[in-house]
Amino acid sequence: MKRAFAIVVAAAAILTGFQTYARAMSATRVVPVAPGGADYIGASNDVLAAHGFPPRPVAPFDSDRYQRWMRVMRAARVPLDVQFIPMQQLTPLRVFQPDWAGAVLFAPGAQPMRIPQYRFSEVEAEWTVPVAKPTINCSNRWEPSDGSSLWVGLDGWMSTFVAHAKGKDGKYHTYDSTDVLQAGSESDVACYSGGPIGNYPTSSYFWIEWAGTKNIAVRRNSRNLPVRAGDTIYVRIAAETKGPAAWQRATLWFVNETTGYYLPARTFHSGCVDCGTPYQRPATLFGDTVEWMAEATFYSAEKKSLPNTLDDFGNVAMAGAYATDQDGTLYSPEQPGAATANIDWMTWQGTPLAQGGTLLACSAIEGPSTVTVARAPYVIATPGQQGQLEPKPQRCR
Repeated sequence: MKRAFAIVVAAAAILTGFQTYARAMSATRVVPVAPGGADYIGASNDVLAAHGFPPRPVAPFDSDRYQRWMRVMRAARVPLDVQFIPMQQLTPLRVFQPDWAGAVLFAPGAQPMRIPQYRFSEVEAEWTVPVAKPTINCSNRWEPSDGSSLWVGLDGWMSTFVAHAKGKDGKYHTYDSTDVLQAGSESDVACYSGGPIGNYPTSSYFWIEWAGTKNIAVRRNSRNLPVRAGDTIYVRIAAETKGPAAWQRATLWFVNETTGYYLPARTFHSGCVDCGTPYQRPATLFGDTVEWMAEATFYSAEKKSLPNTLDDFGNVAMAGAYATDQDGTLYSPEQPGAATANIDWMTWQGTPLAQGGTLLACSAIEGPSTVTVARAPYVIATPGQQGQLEPKPQRCR
């Protein structure tokens, strides 16, 4: 859920955010930069870990995942030496809030505010970064762009802690929140100001966020980690499950299969929640849910409770959608085992279709390890008026 800091990744993008309880997580490179992944296909998992590559899936019991891992390893040719930096705030008029469409797996017996017996610890997928088309006009100068994200995550759906915020009366008020850890790609586009819609370029980048604090990967001497619309990327995050940093530290793997760039394993520390308050404590994953999601990036510049619609990201397949619990048990959306699968559709302000809601995005589980997300039909509208579309779509393209 992108509700943290603001970000600048391209001259055309002016994005902001807010959050009072999360502090920037830290990241360290924990392995030496390695040659290409093809050189290590036959290596042991210890050697793979020592050189920053994801562990080998079990074969032949997990043949689809194994073949996908082989392809990703062969694609990983150029290691990236990057720094992760927290976003900087520009203006309080653009904020990040969740508006989701995708698949969720609930751990066996998962309940809000409780750690389940079988905790999800890893999640992964690969997808093609979409081209974005504008769905809003430029009538509001504070809303110059439209956005969408695709991501995989841990702990995004259920509440995992009670957060505290100081009200105008000086007292702390509570609300339920989550220690969500997520990583994925952003595709933004400028608002529509006329001319062929295909002339509007997509601004894409890769990001990771934990408990509302977003960091962006930045190449040394460059603006951002090299991701472009049309690139196929592989993303995997794995929480540590043992030791003093268990569930408070996680490792990220990223491979751009199109360009051959890859990020050797990078470890992130969660930071804190309720930072700067008497209730400050480390962010800690519960492992109660995993997600494969499309998200509307922006809310209204004029009223934070009103979402600004999703850009047109087309139809995207998130393949190799797998999750693992702390015991090594493998799950997927279509084969959840003892877990429970759920599909979320995105509607304007969350109003159900049966109650007159305007559909923004759909999702579906297709095959044992693929989640598809798709944009609903739309017309270019004034920001804040996207819910007035008639006739209202009932399905996506």
